[in-house]
Amino acid sequence: MHPALLLIPAAGMILLPRLWAREVLKRHNLEDGPFPASAGETAREMLDNHQLQDVRVELTDSGDHYDPRARAVRLARDKFDRKTLTALTTAAHEVAHALQHAEHYPPFAVRDRMVRVARITGQAGTVLLLSVPFVALVTRQALPTRILGTASLTMLGIGAAAQLSAVPTELDASFRRALPMLRQHYLDPEQSEQAKEILVACSATYLASSMIGVIHLWPWLGGGRFWLLPPARMCCADRTPTTAAPPRPATNRESSAGHTRSRTGIRGGNFERFVRRTAKPLVRQWLRRSDNARRNRKKPTRP
Repeated sequence: MHPALLLIPAAGMILLPRLWAREVLKRHNLEDGPFPASAGETAREMLDNHQLQDVRVELTDSGDHYDPRARAVRLARDKFDRKTLTALTTAAHEVAHALQHAEHYPPFAVRDRMVRVARITGQAGTVLLLSVPFVALVTRQALPTRILGTASLTMLGIGAAAQLSAVPTELDASFRRALPMLRQHYLDPEQSEQAKEILVACSATYLASSMIGVIHLWPWLGGGRFWLLPPARMCCADRTPTTAAPPRPATNRESSAGHTRSRTGIRGGNFERFVRRTAKPLVRQWLRRSDNARRNRKKPTRP
């Protein structure tokens, strides 16, 4: 199957929910509604009603979020002092994360740990990948592709797991906590349906974001085949036996390529082709020139 047949639908699944959520949030954030308090004041009231006076409500320029380490609900400038439906719904969603933290909600704790592990793993993986050319120049040996592939898969896999672990937490904060609080104390039935539309649109973006990590892993899995599993054997629809062609003796180049694939475990990967076609010839040429220069220095001079 051609990669475009998978990447084009995946790109649509990621971009379309974001465009939809942006349009819904903008539509409900144009004018202030008949609400008695702004989003910041509403968030403070919700926290006080749940005995969370130690959680602060702050203005931020880095997007709406709840910081569990600082114990602060942070709202953006376009929502903090506004009385729009988007602002109130966003404030209720972030307050819901504070309630999850206070109640020790297990998926919230898992997501917090996964995010921290993904941040550390990403930093370590970046340092490892940047050190590859320097290690090759110093040791005159290329790092085994299995090490590089394992490091890359670990870094991308933990990042994807962190994104997937956020989905249950976001859905619980939106529909089990934020929406009931808004319906009970702040919104009428018509406004509640509009707030539900906002939360559904944002939930679609959470699901789309979780797909990004999976798409990042796809090229490293050998074009759709998992690197830890052998490729599945194809069979005909009617299960009729087929005659196999006689084996052709492999050339030296094919044997070496097959040996490389067996060591890396990534069949037909882009990184393997890059190393074989570009990086290895450059390193070999540099080593050959270094050996010639060393031999020339060791030759005795004639009197």
